[in-house]
Amino acid sequence: MNRRTLTRIALFVALAAAIALAYAYRGLLNVAALESWVKSAGALGPLLYMAVYAIATVLFLPGSVITLAGGALFGPVWGTLYSLTGATAGATVAFLVARYLASEWVHRKAGGWSKQLIEGVEQEGWRFIAFVRLVPLFPFNLLNYALGLTRIGLLVYVVGSYVFMFPGALAYTYLGYAGREAVAGGAGLIQKGLLALALLSVVAFLPRLVKRLRGAAAVTANGKISSAELKQRLGRRHDDMFVLDVRAAQDYSGPSGHIPGAINVPLDELPRRLSELKPYRDRPLAVVCRTNKMSGKAVQLLCETGFKQALLVEDGMVGWQRQQGHALPAGQENTCAAMPVPGSASAGTGKTITIIIQNAPYKGDNKAWHALRLAGAALVEDMKVRVHLLDDGVQLARRGHPVPADAVDLEKLLAELMECGLEVRACGMALQDCKLDRRGLIPGVQPGSMTALAGWVKDSDVVLTF
Repeated sequence: MNRRTLTRIALFVALAAAIALAYAYRGLLNVAALESWVKSAGALGPLLYMAVYAIATVLFLPGSVITLAGGALFGPVWGTLYSLTGATAGATVAFLVARYLASEWVHRKAGGWSKQLIEGVEQEGWRFIAFVRLVPLFPFNLLNYALGLTRIGLLVYVVGSYVFMFPGALAYTYLGYAGREAVAGGAGLIQKGLLALALLSVVAFLPRLVKRLRGAAAVTANGKISSAELKQRLGRRHDDMFVLDVRAAQDYSGPSGHIPGAINVPLDELPRRLSELKPYRDRPLAVVCRTNKMSGKAVQLLCETGFKQALLVEDGMVGWQRQQGHALPAGQENTCAAMPVPGSASAGTGKTITIIIQNAPYKGDNKAWHALRLAGAALVEDMKVRVHLLDDGVQLARRGHPVPADAVDLEKLLAELMECGLEVRACGMALQDCKLDRRGLIPGVQPGSMTALAGWVKDSDVVLTF
């Protein structure tokens, strides 16, 4: 065990012992005792008061009592200044202690939801500080230590805490001042009491202000952004927003157009081209496709590989074109736009239908085409739709399959339906017979088995074979 580890253990034990001792003798900290200490210190009274406030914050002692005492001792103006300075000093010490003791360990061990939580706090930065300081719903003393486990900058933390704790400090300090005046029988008691209540009311309604302050960062925390918000942010001169278009190259440069300045990396090429996006790892990166199924997969991949601000453009290029005041060109309108979006409140709440396709695409009977048309209609009716490809039907999953003249491009149709929630599996044995591996499949198609198909059939309301 190295010296640094031993120092951390010793500091932790000392801090724990001090907190336990402070808790045992917490009754000694009251307004009368604090007034006596401050008066006995003479000119150094304000410094003693701020030091006591800072120590109390570190040791989990209630700060409200000290704030009220500050108003009674120093009046509303100086009392607010001293209370705020003492509270911020104590919060900073707690923040630094937590960062020294456990920040590195937490970042090494964090994973899953805990990692996402920490990264979300770090991305919001000062806005998160504003939220937790303005809204009195979070335990102040514990929060100071918790924030030290993140990588929020020290300056952001200190300045943010000082600024956004001011309303609460002013309200409680003035309440202490008004209470002292009431006991002393000072003039204007009614007015001072009403002002104290008004200040407390302002603090109670601060969550509404916080909602405005968080602005676009709330979108970042949710991982989503609308095309309207994207257009607004791209129009700001100093907004560091970039756009990643994961459509195929022909769609990006085709009649449907693209967002000016967007980076085009097709979804199937994204895993091997992540290094090209390294400059955008810590910047807001809006991911767009036709709608949001394929772009959702891209966002998930980016988040898993360390991109901290990957945002899903919920309504995709369809929404973007509408924001520009025109629809997609004829024949290019996304047929999935009217279908339920996967993950929405209504998606998947209808019946379940399994469609088995055994016929190869582009045959004279067009059974594969009719099957996909039925799948699209079922999605519109809010059904949960699954397609299993058997025998010659696995050819439907082949990427780059030649399209006969005057025929519908079934590869494109299948990809669009998968964007809208269609789940597609191809029989593994049939894939082997056709010498098709995963690299040759349309992105989104998964290998399947007869056992998996049996499970689908068992829990389906409707089963159809083409």
